Amino acid sequence: MRKLLATAALLPAFAVASPPPDSINDLFAGTCMKHFYSQDALRKAMSDTGAPEAPPEKAEFFLGGNPGKAWFVIAPSTAYVVALRDDTVCAVFAQRANADQAHAGFSALVSTAPVPFVAAKQDAAALGPKDSHTRTVAYSWSRPEDKDELLFVLTTSDSADATAQAMASMSLVGKANNSFKAMPLRGTP
Repeated sequence: MRKLLATAALLPAFAVASPPPDSINDLFAGTCMKHFYSQDALRKAMSDTGAPEAPPEKAEFFLGGNPGKAWFVIAPSTAYVVALRDDTVCAVFAQRANADQAHAGFSALVSTAPVPFVAAKQDAAALGPKDSHTRTVAYSWSRPEDKDELLFVLTTSDSADATAQAMASMSLVGKANNSFKAMPLRGTP
């Protein structure tokens, strides 16, 4: 199952068309999705690109208080953080993001799964903060016979005061009882 999911996770990363080159979805596809089943490769890639590692006191917010690592990525339009928790939850945070563009790109990236997987839109009510400024959407990929599924979550905020205006994450969760115990990350975008 893991090898099949690993291969499937790579496919949409190359299929996304036309978001800006430094968009949250491009970074999410090139980090979390590309390296989900090879997280040592993600750590190496972040080091090789010279992305500075966040000090523990700053990383804590992006890791939801869990052990892991976080890196800063500076792009022309905004600053990003790539966070990899030791429990394999991987997320990308954007300091500034256009919510509509982020949702459109995220949907294009994960709303269709490669065969033999089935993509399903999930009830995101419990997966993100709830207020008048935020929007959360979630999708999963799995086969009917699988016990686990890949869960993809995007939360955006239109608040200018938000620490992060967008957060995209992925994790492997059990689907038998809709257990999302690996999510959500702590904090409000």
